[in-house]
Amino acid sequence: MAKKNSKNGGIIGGIVGGLIMIVVGTGLLWWNEGNNVRNIKTTNEVEANVVDIVSDSDPSEYEGKLVSVSGKITVVDEDMTDPDFGGSVHTAALKRVVEIDQWEEDSDTDDDGDTTYSYKKVWSDRLIDSSDFARSSGHENPASVLYQNAAAYAEQVTLGNYHLSDLQIQNMDTDAVLNPTSAGLTAPEGFVISGSYVTNAADLSKPQIGDLRITWQYNDWKEVSLIAQPVGTTFTSYVSQQGKRVNYITGGIHTTAEMITAMREQDKMMKWIFRGLGAFMIFIGYLSLITPLTKLASFIPLLGGVINGLLILVEFLIALVHSLLIIAVAWIRFRPVLGICLLAACVGLGFLATLLMKKRKAALAAA
Repeated sequence: MAKKNSKNGGIIGGIVGGLIMIVVGTGLLWWNEGNNVRNIKTTNEVEANVVDIVSDSDPSEYEGKLVSVSGKITVVDEDMTDPDFGGSVHTAALKRVVEIDQWEEDSDTDDDGDTTYSYKKVWSDRLIDSSDFARSSGHENPASVLYQNAAAYAEQVTLGNYHLSDLQIQNMDTDAVLNPTSAGLTAPEGFVISGSYVTNAADLSKPQIGDLRITWQYNDWKEVSLIAQPVGTTFTSYVSQQGKRVNYITGGIHTTAEMITAMREQDKMMKWIFRGLGAFMIFIGYLSLITPLTKLASFIPLLGGVINGLLILVEFLIALVHSLLIIAVAWIRFRPVLGICLLAACVGLGFLATLLMKKRKAALAAA
């Protein structure tokens, strides 16, 4: 472990970092709410305009329309082969995933501004630059790798009278893991096949820095369902009135209603992920700003812990009000009722934060 002591620099850096976190978190919340509204309107537009067709219909009949179609797919190309490892598999998409055993640095800064660095070994499919580590000596990672990640896609995948577009083929999941032995892959000199891996590690349970483990993932769909816009005998993205592109594809046979529901659920999940991330960044930002105050309060006998608790609670309420206010303002243009309700909640929380601040001042005065 490595340790750095920079109290003043840590405080100033914390304040600057806090301000940056608040600005970035605010921007993320604003963008997310606007993007969510566009997604909702786009999905409603898709639901109102999509036409159900069958895969053996005449492509010219639906040129330029928004369609929903499902059916069995056929990979026309020859079996795919890895140029370095051989083998073959009949699939629309094949990916080689190369993971390297490397050092990863973690840091932890305490209340005094002291930063402690620790190191652990991880498998990663990207090279981790160790030159910027606080303690690079003894934690050097390789600068290059013998084999790279790679992907190969079929040139021709048919769905009845249609051909899937390159984008649709590339968006097909590759979550099936290839068995190297069954696929006929060969291990080059210095490598062995171990389960689903080709590796140069003497013991995969105890790898050494720089060891590789390689897997192959492929698409095993037999049928697909999609919502897109036909152009000729293939498909392109449908552009909604909101400027959002719709080119949805999933494995298996699904109804239009099921696909639209899945699109809504996907949008809802992303909305809450970005909401949570934005609000968390704002909370951390404000927490960084009050750190000097919490340090001062810690010197007050007996009441120091109580005051610190009140400071953190007030900071949480301020961050919550800030987040809700951004969401409310962003939504008020598109969803007035929800926006007004959120603004009312912000006012209530702001009032509560004010009361807590008054209690904190009274506690300080009593001390």
